[in-house]
Amino acid sequence: MGQVNGGKPNVLWIFSDQHQAQAMSCYGDENIHTPNLDRLAAEGARFTRAYSNTPLCSPFRTSLYTGQYITTHGVVSLHVPFLRQPGQKMLAEVLQENGYHTSHMGKWHISGGAAPTAFVPPYFRPGWDDWSGWENSNRPWETWYTEGDAPKLKVLPGYQTDALTDMTVEWIGKQPADRPWFHVVSIEPPHPPNTAPEKYEAMFRDKPLKFLPNVPTDHRKRAKIEETARLYYAQIANLDDNVGRMLTALEEAGQLDNTIVFYFSDHGDMMGSHGDMGKSQPEQESSNIPLIVRYPKRIQPGTVSDAYISGVDFMPTLLGMLGIAPPEGMDGEDLSPAVYGERQDGARNVLLQYEKSFYAPAPEKSFRTLLQDEWKYTCFLTKGPAQLFYLQDDPYELNNRIHDPACAEIRGRMHEELRAKLAAFGDDFLSRMEILV
Repeated sequence: MGQVNGGKPNVLWIFSDQHQAQAMSCYGDENIHTPNLDRLAAEGARFTRAYSNTPLCSPFRTSLYTGQYITTHGVVSLHVPFLRQPGQKMLAEVLQENGYHTSHMGKWHISGGAAPTAFVPPYFRPGWDDWSGWENSNRPWETWYTEGDAPKLKVLPGYQTDALTDMTVEWIGKQPADRPWFHVVSIEPPHPPNTAPEKYEAMFRDKPLKFLPNVPTDHRKRAKIEETARLYYAQIANLDDNVGRMLTALEEAGQLDNTIVFYFSDHGDMMGSHGDMGKSQPEQESSNIPLIVRYPKRIQPGTVSDAYISGVDFMPTLLGMLGIAPPEGMDGEDLSPAVYGERQDGARNVLLQYEKSFYAPAPEKSFRTLLQDEWKYTCFLTKGPAQLFYLQDDPYELNNRIHDPACAEIRGRMHEELRAKLAAFGDDFLSRMEILV
């Protein structure tokens, strides 16, 4: 116990679905106390400018495991299977080739299936030594899953987050100390339907909530927003307790300080901001995600980083942290020096791409966003106006400065930066937009 795994650290990715960055106490939310996530932040690095490149499950998850933008990997919406290019390697395959035992538990959502789909054909999930998961469920209670390559359905007992944590705790306890591993636990809550064990729902049932300044007080569905928010926080409180259980399992195995622990989510939730619910929007509540990384051997405790980083960077960054050469074909950057505190800046900018949620064209929802310095610039394919926010003074995006004469120069500069970024990755969005205009 406690032996260094051939000089290689373990990696644990705790990965939730639809958790906005703001909704935990270490990010400043007064509605909830998340002591275990706060512990991760206090003992590691918390990122304030981490983003979902595409705030939708399948596109983000494909970017996560390929290091590519949606215009490169092709998964531009839900229910589009990822078809690898010849010779292309996904993250788990690269780690396998470098001596890691790989394990996945939970939601996958890269093989094109709708909810509920339990079995994921091995072709769509290469590189996993251990597999207990499903494609997409949206069933937080009694979730269907499969193990290994067998299509036989099994059922997680009780609440999904609790059951996946039970499996993860057991799995960690069985790992030999002299073999490095990469384990992903991919949890659907706090994704809708918003429900949690009664103990957690009771914690928020009568609790007065403090909403963000961009949540309208006179919204016609204000009561529904409040009810949903209470259940959302209940799910996060349960998740936080389970994060604590996983950390305890690592401690008991003597592997906590030899394990790089990530906590992040695939996208956020509007949760009433600007009068909207759900995901798939450029606003901060939908696109800004939590990212906490703990590894005391290399990361200074209590680090708060404003470095730009996004989902497309996670694969090259993890490989950089492990000293593994990245495969060809990735669009993202190795930002491991920013994670390790060797430099303060991260990516020069962050690109958000959104096309549609399902099969049918949805030009009214398609957008591209560029974040650079403290500015956030968004172009919509068919609707307007465009958006320009100075996040340092306007973090809740209440003052769109797109028509402010004082911002004409910055608007032009951001547009050209966006044009260059899209051109670099073969994204024809602006030409489509200009034709429509």
